[in-house]
Amino acid sequence: MGCSTRPLAAEKMKRSKRLTLVIFGALLTGCDDPSDPSNSRGQSLTNNTYVPGHGYYHAPYHSWYPYPYNSYHPGLGYYHGGDFSPSPHISPVTTSHPIGSSARASIFSRGGFGAFGHSAS
Repeated sequence: MGCSTRPLAAEKMKRSKRLTLVIFGALLTGCDDPSDPSNSRGQSLTNNTYVPGHGYYHAPYHSWYPYPYNSYHPGLGYYHGGDFSPSPHISPVTTSHPIGSSARASIFSRGGFGAFGHSAS
């Protein structure tokens, strides 16, 4: 068994696990996208602020959605925070700060009130 410059299988596995953890961590935390309005630290947004690629901002929910806040959809009801309800959502919150880039995921509706999921894409 002479000296070998090839790493042992166990060493390869350790590197691979570390790399996987680094990639997984990056996926969890995300990368800051300068065009993402949620990265505008300290900036308040009002209901129905629209940004292409992100959708409409719903201040009470601190996030982005594919339809305007409290928009009415026949047969479904009023849309707010990813769901439909028979009456408009009433909230004193009309301005708020977006919550990080995780808000990006909110562009997909969860559906509800007899609806199926909708995508803004």
